[in-house]
Amino acid sequence: MVEIKVKCAIDRIPSGTVMDRDKMSDISILLLNLGPPNLTTMLYPATPHPVNEELTRPSASFRKEVGKVLLAIFFFLLVYLLLLFLSVLLTIACFYGGIKILTAGFSIFTVLGGLGLMGVGVMVFIFLVKFIFSFSRTDRSSYVEVTEAEQPALFAFIRQLTTDTQTPFPKRIYLSNEVNAAVFYDSGFWSMFFPVRKNLLIGLGLVNAINLSEFKGIMAHEFGHFSQRSMKLGSYVYQVNRIIYNMLYDNSGYTGFLQGWAEIHGIFAIFAMMTAKIAQLIQWILRSMYGLLNKSYLSLSRKWNFMPTP
Repeated sequence: MVEIKVKCAIDRIPSGTVMDRDKMSDISILLLNLGPPNLTTMLYPATPHPVNEELTRPSASFRKEVGKVLLAIFFFLLVYLLLLFLSVLLTIACFYGGIKILTAGFSIFTVLGGLGLMGVGVMVFIFLVKFIFSFSRTDRSSYVEVTEAEQPALFAFIRQLTTDTQTPFPKRIYLSNEVNAAVFYDSGFWSMFFPVRKNLLIGLGLVNAINLSEFKGIMAHEFGHFSQRSMKLGSYVYQVNRIIYNMLYDNSGYTGFLQGWAEIHGIFAIFAMMTAKIAQLIQWILRSMYGLLNKSYLSLSRKWNFMPTP
């Protein structure tokens, strides 16, 4: 029995993955490039033809769940735009009141009072839009990126599969020691409106427990997420959740600024407290929205993962 360590980039997997050649599956051979140049052609399982379109057509119940999620997203946007509109009105009112106070007479109290009132409007508006500047990046510390130069057989296999499924080729392909396969991507607020190329993650723990036809089926399922409209829907839900999370929990910098503002003077402390109370009211509204949206999406996601992908 001869043990072969995973070659090329794969030997950088943190767990120090070791494969036993006598027990290696076909896909392990594919990943290791242990074969002639035409290995991909020989091992690529045939694609069934023709495929009954009825099998991949969304059911009435699935379309109903999609409608519920879209309605929840629309309701959130409506509530958020209303809050944003009210914050703009508040900012205008605070500036109007602040200017009135400043022009009423020059003193330390009128200056601090006028500036403090204007600060309330500005800080509430910032609280509602600060998520635009945040960005979410998937932790890749335990992943190993592989290139076509390192794994030409794997890339040829994936490229043929993307051709068969009529989906775009992944931006990058990563390997991990997990029993998993997944699609992931980095996202920010603007990814809701502009296309984001997805990355493919292949877990070697999964690879060595399945045969080549099963591997092809799992990869085809993942590529289905590349093309499904529900993947885009999932992106919208994810971004809405990030917006809510940002306003509910990612407030260390914002809170620190309010604290520093309050420590300048007692008058500013009063206005900082007012700002915090308004922010807490917004958070209470958003918590209700979070529950409504995710209850609808969880119901959809159960159907989504079991729905055949075209």
